[in-house]
Amino acid sequence: MAIRTCTTRLVQIAVCSFACSAILLTGCAERKILTGSAVPQQNQAERAVQAELVGNTAEVWFVKPGSENLELVKVTRKLSGKDKLEAALTELLHGPTGEEETQGLATEIPKGTILLGVRALDDDYEIDLSRRFAASGGGASMETRMEQLKRTVASVVGEHKVYLNVEGKRLVASSDGLEIQQPINF
Repeated sequence: MAIRTCTTRLVQIAVCSFACSAILLTGCAERKILTGSAVPQQNQAERAVQAELVGNTAEVWFVKPGSENLELVKVTRKLSGKDKLEAALTELLHGPTGEEETQGLATEIPKGTILLGVRALDDDYEIDLSRRFAASGGGASMETRMEQLKRTVASVVGEHKVYLNVEGKRLVASSDGLEIQQPINF
């Protein structure tokens, strides 16, 4: 009985410590953009266990650099979470797994891009990404990012329209002047 009480107490202390650390690190009202090294990484086993709870899959699109161009490559991912679109976007923003990277897959989406929200608008959706997504990288890079996003979204929402916001504002053009067609998946 004493061991069970001690173990329970240790778990409570660990949970409280984690919660306090999270509050101190994130602040009250400030949103921070995580760098690639600060983004929490899940290994494939953790993703698979979480996905079994939901049972959903989606096609997540990455790129494979070739000698002269980039090839778009789909990867089927098991999704975790209540919202399938949000889960698919989270997988896209995490990027390729270590195994997928060894197979040559990469992403044009800048590391540290954060999904700020997904909102249902009647029969359509609105996604909000951090400004890191629209950071310069050249027109070709932005076109590829948009194509990765478009194809991933299309694998989940079907005929529903999806609009893209960056930091709460509708994205109409990249910093390089590339016009962004809205909705992004039509």
